[in-house]
Amino acid sequence: MKNRKRVSVVFPSYNESANIGEAIKRTYSALGDELFEIIVVDDNSPDETWKIVEKMKKYRAKVIRRADERGLASALARGVGKSRGDIVVWLDCDLGIPPEEIPKLLEKLDGCDIVIGSRYVKGGRDARAKWRVFLSDLINLFASFVLGKYIKDHTSGFAAAKRNVFKRVKFPKEGFGEYFIELMYRCHKKGLRIAEVGYVYSQRKGGTSKTDGNILTLLKYGMQYGLKIIKFRFTI
Repeated sequence: MKNRKRVSVVFPSYNESANIGEAIKRTYSALGDELFEIIVVDDNSPDETWKIVEKMKKYRAKVIRRADERGLASALARGVGKSRGDIVVWLDCDLGIPPEEIPKLLEKLDGCDIVIGSRYVKGGRDARAKWRVFLSDLINLFASFVLGKYIKDHTSGFAAAKRNVFKRVKFPKEGFGEYFIELMYRCHKKGLRIAEVGYVYSQRKGGTSKTDGNILTLLKYGMQYGLKIIKFRFTI
């Protein structure tokens, strides 16, 4: 970037002890002096993910351990709200999204308000199981049909945003991955500038996903997403 910025990176976590240490170290290495802080919001993981983070202060990592609250959207909203950087980046800590991709988003951010890591633009690809890719493609096609084609990856979950974005748009606190659809649509309706950068989304490196391997759970989420997309269209 032309001017050095302070970057906060937010990771939501639940039973990610197999990945969190590597995710923190790779993020620290990828960002260097631009990294201001890594915030891990952990939902009191039984595998004690939070204990690993507590020992990694030299990597500018800190943990928010939530004992009475769970959920992806609320965890991210908590982390974003507690962050202090000029730029906020958020992504999963399972290493399906390589932390080394973060600088690409930051470079693009010079000319806009938000940059999305996208599977559907040049250089992007979804390398997970074909049935997962198919379901994700369907949701994104439906979102583009109902909400418009202002972006291609409505369910990315990987983004960088300037601090002032959250003065204009509140980070959603409810739901699972549909929070991203809502957040980007609200930003679009506010006239914020959104760009996309391609990256390759892979299977998680270690541990067990909350959805992978369970097609019934994914179908339930798919229906939930579809209903929320329609709701967003008429209420935002």
